[in-house]
Amino acid sequence: MDKRINRVQPTRLSPDFFPLDIHKSMFINDLTITIPSYYVKSWGGDVIDLHHESNFKWDLEIEYESPKDLERKKHKFKAVLWLSFIKKRNKESSYRIKWDKDFAIQLAKDYPKSFVRSLEYHIGDEYYKKQQFTEYDIGGFKEQVQVKINWKELKPFVKIKEYFKVREESQGFPNVFKELSSYLIADYLLGDREEILRRIQISDWKLRKELPRELHENNIYLLLNRKNKELYIGETKKSLSQRYPKGQKHHSFDDWSEYSIIQLPPETSNHTRLLIERILIATGVKLFPNILDKKTPVLDITDGLRLMNKKK
Repeated sequence: MDKRINRVQPTRLSPDFFPLDIHKSMFINDLTITIPSYYVKSWGGDVIDLHHESNFKWDLEIEYESPKDLERKKHKFKAVLWLSFIKKRNKESSYRIKWDKDFAIQLAKDYPKSFVRSLEYHIGDEYYKKQQFTEYDIGGFKEQVQVKINWKELKPFVKIKEYFKVREESQGFPNVFKELSSYLIADYLLGDREEILRRIQISDWKLRKELPRELHENNIYLLLNRKNKELYIGETKKSLSQRYPKGQKHHSFDDWSEYSIIQLPPETSNHTRLLIERILIATGVKLFPNILDKKTPVLDITDGLRLMNKKK
């Protein structure tokens, strides 16, 4: 009988997969996992004997499936499998898989509580080591994925999917983890501290009914009526939930159905935020038909226009 509680699915390892505890190195710094030696041995000597100093590194594509509660969507990510030659380790214990930040970001989105736990251990590294705590002593849970590695024509093929994920209602603060995860991802997976100070954070398009949950202050915001092709650009020092409390109509454009928030760095002044809003409105006037300035000619190629800036 499975003694763990709050499981999304029963303990059932798929054939030829091995279980992997979700840990800090999968999100932060290393972005690496070690393949268990018992699993490597299952490949057989016909595969392992062909690996040596001249044949020890293979580019591959991870086939990743998101958890059940996220509709098991399929993704593919670039990675490298290699045989490291570490002293005092046997060959079977020396296989690693390393991936890029895009897969780390996906894992952090799909398993936000594990990401937050890993980040807590990472930030409090010295403190927790003095307490002789391991990463798994924090949070009281341990989520897992399962991994499969096949060799076909001397090339590795990797699949990763859910094995154990804590139910949302059992996470304690599931909405907090979801809401903060994107900002923590931006801060700790997408750059150094100097970049964090410069970076603005942009939300996805969200439905109007989600607005009461918006607590971030100091924003530029976009209101959209997709059906009527209408857009409004605004700014607020407050959070959007404070700017437009439930039941309060918008002063000039209440027929909107979606919104997106551009959260500015906390040190952005009121004057700078207003200036950014005016610049965006002035840019929109040059591109789109508008009620502000009907005399100014606009581009007649807006529908097929592409933004060519490579930075954001």
